Amino acid sequence: MQASNLEIIKLNNLKLAAKLISEQLKNGVHLGKRVGVGSEFEQYRYYEPGDDPKRIDWKYFSRSGKYMIKESQTESHLHIRMMLDLSGSMNYEENGIGRLAYAKNLIASLSYLAHQQGDSLSYFTCQDGKVVQKVSASPKAFQRMLYYLEEETAAGSWPIGKQDFPVLKSRQKELVILVSDFLQKDDEWLDIVEQMRHPKKEIVLFQILGKQEEEFDLKGNFNFKDLESDHTVILDHKAIEKNYNESIKNYLSDFKKSLLLPQVHFFQVRLTDSISGVISKFLSQRSLS
Repeated sequence: MQASNLEIIKLNNLKLAAKLISEQLKNGVHLGKRVGVGSEFEQYRYYEPGDDPKRIDWKYFSRSGKYMIKESQTESHLHIRMMLDLSGSMNYEENGIGRLAYAKNLIASLSYLAHQQGDSLSYFTCQDGKVVQKVSASPKAFQRMLYYLEEETAAGSWPIGKQDFPVLKSRQKELVILVSDFLQKDDEWLDIVEQMRHPKKEIVLFQILGKQEEEFDLKGNFNFKDLESDHTVILDHKAIEKNYNESIKNYLSDFKKSLLLPQVHFFQVRLTDSISGVISKFLSQRSLS
């Protein structure tokens, strides 16, 4: 019997939760397309200490004097950049499950899988209009990520105006995973995705929302609080239900259409979706691409 999201989050132990979630995954633990020994030639790379000398292309060496190894799309290491939104709206909670806690466990589980298969990891946060690198790639990156993830808190708002983030514009081959609610006032999240786009990059976006955020159906008077500005307003469900549901439906649909871009993959996730199920869907779609 699989542990529920609430049970996993209540463990309050990201490393243990990541191990439990990884055990729930039956197949396909590779996060990226792999490059290594195989039948279909993809590229050359320089020989490195520890490589089997038999893999050196001696014909290429005779022409160039360089020790090169042929690689194909099967297995190799990948750099994965994990990114977490820490704006105040990530504090949303529904039925005992907080969005930030869900996001932390999702990132920890994906990072654990990457760590197990030898991929390199780095970790960034988005808060108060700043993109900050907390962990750079190193042999201990996974352990350092867990340390930061355990301590992260969400607060503040993301500025509406378009900003420039040089740290997002690397041209190295990597898989970028960004977890957020992607609730924007203008196009601030779309601007960030656009800055990250590059032919060598693959970008995966996980949008985490609660059921009531997607379709409000509660009855009575409610005190609504903006988690980023702390502004509150008391409204009856009749005053907002129709307009809210139409607006959020249009927003989510338009946002999804805006992300129909090469090398960008968008996953809409509910807080009720099992974390292992979300990862399994992500991995199965990548294996078919």
